[in-house]
Amino acid sequence: MRKTLYIIQREYITRVRKKSFIVLTILGPLFFVLISVIFPVMMMRINTSEQKILIKDESGYLQALPDSSGVYFSFKYQDMSAEELKTTFATLDDGYNAFVHIPPIEPDAPYGITLYSNEQVSMTTRSYIENVIADKLEEVNLQKLNLGKKDILKLRPRVTINDEVLSGDESKKGDAMVATGIGYVMGFLIYIVLLIYGNTVMRGVMEEKQNRIIEVIISSVRPFQLMMGKIVGIGLVGLTQFFIWGLLIFVLQIILSGIFAGDLTTFSEMQSMQQQAGPDQEMVLNVINSLQDAPLFFYFFIFSIYFLGGYLLYSALFAAIGSLASDNDADIQLYTFPLTMMILISIFIMMAVIQQPHSDLAFWASVIPFSSPIVMPAIIPFDPPVWQIILSVAMLILGFIFTTWLAARIYRVGILMYGKKIKIREVFKWMFYKG
Repeated sequence: MRKTLYIIQREYITRVRKKSFIVLTILGPLFFVLISVIFPVMMMRINTSEQKILIKDESGYLQALPDSSGVYFSFKYQDMSAEELKTTFATLDDGYNAFVHIPPIEPDAPYGITLYSNEQVSMTTRSYIENVIADKLEEVNLQKLNLGKKDILKLRPRVTINDEVLSGDESKKGDAMVATGIGYVMGFLIYIVLLIYGNTVMRGVMEEKQNRIIEVIISSVRPFQLMMGKIVGIGLVGLTQFFIWGLLIFVLQIILSGIFAGDLTTFSEMQSMQQQAGPDQEMVLNVINSLQDAPLFFYFFIFSIYFLGGYLLYSALFAAIGSLASDNDADIQLYTFPLTMMILISIFIMMAVIQQPHSDLAFWASVIPFSSPIVMPAIIPFDPPVWQIILSVAMLILGFIFTTWLAARIYRVGILMYGKKIKIREVFKWMFYKG
């Protein structure tokens, strides 16, 4: 036991002192913050770059258009012809970026509207121009029919369904959209963890074997102790990194949200004006309330269990594969292909069962040890039965014990073999080798 603890300590200290660990630990939170805080600000600044649009309206329906999102409309120079404006709009006193010609049209058939520009306008600007013109023509059509927008909205009322999950004599509010989002996040996180840290274990075993360090180490410890020490040590490195990431992301979001508070407010206002057909404020508030009511601590607890179980299960197999590497083994990907495929298949199953979390496929995928680390956390927000969770965890523990036993039998032989390309049938013999 003391030797195993020493190996764990050695693996942990060696890896947390590496420059790659330090750099990744710092860059990881920055990446998430860039996505959640700085990227929206950058998009807002790009989208709000000033665009002056000159309008020539020959229909008589558009006397003015609302300015927004950095797009400013002008109805000057109506006395000039469309052909003249087409060639001179950029050189006029106000320096327009684009010219929109609206010929004599019918409000219910607005064909022939053309936008002229010396440079391709952005999709955001083009969409905004189309939307505001469509809104104006819609008002004209409604006036002809002696109708208002409120009359039209009454014809198709908004239907909002409240989720209420019944459990015996009790009931609780639910939100399918929030549950789906949380499920996707937890499933994909574990998918990434299994691939990254599983390959880290495999590469660590390969390096020690190819550098012949293993011959010295194996003289004082058993192969199983060495394998478990490496797996647990690298797992602790991953947990340390996740803890630091969570702390840094929390702190950086608070700091940057304060710095860019004004920009984010502007961005939010811009989106609400542009996305006229998007979700309204009530839906957003419902999502926020659902997140506040969600048992996030329980989700984190379940995530931690399946993170550890999945990591231990797959890392043992990755370590066994690493022990098969020869001095110049370019075929190691052949050995990792089945494991990678199992993880990929699990992520595809997760994407399917998250739409039907109580189906037979969801049940079996949540209890089979090779898929449960990804599938079960994804369906946890949909409240599977407690017995199913217990069965899933028990099967995952049994799966880890089995893969560890299997990997140890391969590891103890493969780790000391050099200069020979190992065949699959030899690996099967090692599983039942005695001695």
